[in-house]
Amino acid sequence: MTKRNPFTPAFGGPPRVFFGRARELALVRAAMENDASPHKALFITGNRGCGKTTLLEKISQEASRAHWMTLDVHSSHAVQTIIELLAGGTQKTTTREARPSAMGVSAGGISSSATSTYSNASLAILLADACRSLVRQRGILITIDEIQKVPENDAEDISAAVQLALRKGLPVMLVLAGLPGAKEQVAGYPGCTFMRRAYDMQIGSLEVDETLEAFRKTVGLVDGLDVGDDALWEMGLFSQGYPYLMQLIGYYLVERTLAISAGGTLRLGSDDVRSVEAVALEDYRANVLEPILGSLPPTLSCYLRAMGEAVGVSGRASTGDVARLLGKQPRQVSSYRQRLLEKRLIEKDGHGYARFLLPHIPDYYADPRESVPRDPRQQWNRQ
Repeated sequence: MTKRNPFTPAFGGPPRVFFGRARELALVRAAMENDASPHKALFITGNRGCGKTTLLEKISQEASRAHWMTLDVHSSHAVQTIIELLAGGTQKTTTREARPSAMGVSAGGISSSATSTYSNASLAILLADACRSLVRQRGILITIDEIQKVPENDAEDISAAVQLALRKGLPVMLVLAGLPGAKEQVAGYPGCTFMRRAYDMQIGSLEVDETLEAFRKTVGLVDGLDVGDDALWEMGLFSQGYPYLMQLIGYYLVERTLAISAGGTLRLGSDDVRSVEAVALEDYRANVLEPILGSLPPTLSCYLRAMGEAVGVSGRASTGDVARLLGKQPRQVSSYRQRLLEKRLIEKDGHGYARFLLPHIPDYYADPRESVPRDPRQQWNRQ
């Protein structure tokens, strides 16, 4: 137990408490254990704030504990960084000492030095040699964040090196994290067709039970705080299980409570949660919704605004209703819907229906002078 706030909403930073993603981690563990696994190369894709970087770091930590060599790389200078980690630098000098002899009598030692300079073309050889030289480690895991920013040439060299290693049966795994569409972008490069077979681990909100359990355990780490079921449900309903929003509402709730707590045990209720929702929503809007929605073309923004008006208590909207609100026939706006599906801002939910994949999109488009009440009966995450 601690008085320290266990929630960490610093954008892109590692959380103090990792929660959820049990299925995704199980898949990665199985891939590390099974030489024949089809999941040796995979993408983690999703929108801002869904926990891609956090999951990538968790996978790296688990691999290290499982005795894998982990090479954690950012998008900048990706190939050069991998080479430096494998070879200890971009250059390596080898010194050899020869002892020539005449008639069986040593004539003294002669030393010679040779310097090897590694380039992108060396990556496949270095990776294969490193795998064959493993002693204590079981394999090599390469993780790359923001893969959509890696230059095409680097992406092709990494893909070729990993493909060759896997073809040789060497223990290599490649885990990439990026925004929606990152896999399609990378696999579309001429030298990356191998990546089309990579598994796309699409992540977003946690399931309902995962969300409630995560809040219960994390708030429970704070000495003197007891969270009621009504507070848990309010936190889940507000955050919709979206990781960054979960960290925000938890952080502000604990900060406010610690500031007013006079000691002893304090039970948190739904009113406590509602008292900090506005400030959490403001941060979420600035760091997630604005960067994503603010750059959309007007046609897609209009579709999302209309969809927000058409959403029922089930949390989904009829595509026919959305079209009518726009004054169009469904076929006239089907291309807008398809583009939003590709951006993973919405998802299909039964024939002729869709739901939002990001929480509070209607709030973003609403008049700030008007409140957008949430119906407590509204379900989330296809409960």
